[in-house]
Amino acid sequence: MAKTHKKRVALLVSDQHFIVHGGIGQFIKGFVEMCQRLNWKADVILDKSPRDKVLAEILEENGASLKYPMQPATYSKHNGVFAFGDNVNFEKVINFRDSMMFALEKNLYDLVVCNTPESMTAIHSIAISQYIPVVFYTHSEYMVFKDKKHMATTFLPEYHEFFDSHLKFDNVYIGTQTARNEAELLYEYNAVELGMCMPERELLEESTNQKTGVLYIGRWEERKNPKAYIKAMQECGLPCKVMTNETGKKKFVNAFDEAGITDYEIKAGIVGREKVDFIKSCKVHYNPALRESFGFAWLECLSHMPCIALDTQTWTDNFDQTYFTVVKESEAADTIAKAHNFDHWWGIGATEYVKQMDFNAQSQWKEFVNDAKTKQSKTNSASINSHDTVRYDKYIEDLNRNTVARDDVISVLANRHKFNVMYTDSNTWLTKETDFVPDESNNDAPTLEGFFE
Repeated sequence: MAKTHKKRVALLVSDQHFIVHGGIGQFIKGFVEMCQRLNWKADVILDKSPRDKVLAEILEENGASLKYPMQPATYSKHNGVFAFGDNVNFEKVINFRDSMMFALEKNLYDLVVCNTPESMTAIHSIAISQYIPVVFYTHSEYMVFKDKKHMATTFLPEYHEFFDSHLKFDNVYIGTQTARNEAELLYEYNAVELGMCMPERELLEESTNQKTGVLYIGRWEERKNPKAYIKAMQECGLPCKVMTNETGKKKFVNAFDEAGITDYEIKAGIVGREKVDFIKSCKVHYNPALRESFGFAWLECLSHMPCIALDTQTWTDNFDQTYFTVVKESEAADTIAKAHNFDHWWGIGATEYVKQMDFNAQSQWKEFVNDAKTKQSKTNSASINSHDTVRYDKYIEDLNRNTVARDDVISVLANRHKFNVMYTDSNTWLTKETDFVPDESNNDAPTLEGFFE
């Protein structure tokens, strides 16, 4: 008897963003682990084969399946045309469209989450959002805050203009991390608060180990404001601890050398136990970031040490100020030093606060999927209705199409409310039988494995 799942979700993310220690990668990891707790099956739909094998292995170990085309359109021409200012990658849109259609030949879904802008374009092009709830998730602060849209980025203004239009698509939900972000978006868009679950579950547990040093988390880039961290650490003279990527590591080493700072420890691209232990070993977290859509690193640190941010930003409005300190940049070094000198931290209740945020996030996603309303057919004319029990991919195969049309998929989606839909790791079953149990012990029907590695 095959294991069955309550729901099946599709998480669309590009190989570019599929990085185990990156913000989107951490969101995907936390989401997949949440799916496992809820007994949902997660399929991660990519535009191409993932380079980050570590994240791929972690997701598969937590029950997810990865789907991607074996012969995707290349991005070399796009990269040549937009060598000095990036814009919409339509080859990536095509890859996402094909990857999602391949996935829809095999299974039905109760939720689609777009984590890369071009994936939202692809989903809109196949017009399924009336039949499956589609969430466009706000990983970038440019999606949330209007005053950030005109700041200098590696993308041309037309890029932001193009994807801004996606926020207004009918039947698409703009998923965002907090009620504060939701309120910002609700003036114009169909926004809904859907929080981020903690990807490193051990960070929900208190730490009593010996702590020292001032932690910085993030890449070396203008919006993260690493120069403010270097300046404060030069003034306070405390041990520096940095968690960044490989490129950032080189830049931090150079910056520390130029500032005459020798007492530092830099970790690049760490996850799992190493990441948890490193965070828990620090005594203060200083985050001088100027812009964030949420501030996920802040959440990871909030229950383990005093957290200090600058007053030149608004992203800390996402959190209860009971549990952190905001200062002027001129006061940062002194505030850091005082926090580091305390033997006992004053953040009483912070652990429970972070646990509650994590619990709320899972509850929000569960309620959203359970309460979602989709378009349903009121007639029995569709051929799917002639079946009492059928495995979905076998039904699609028997249509004998050279290329499966979206209309074939829509026909089933519009009528699935007439069936009990059962998901296994590999398949979707539709049945009208009350006592049906999927048996895949002799699963020899053709599958789509030829399209995926």
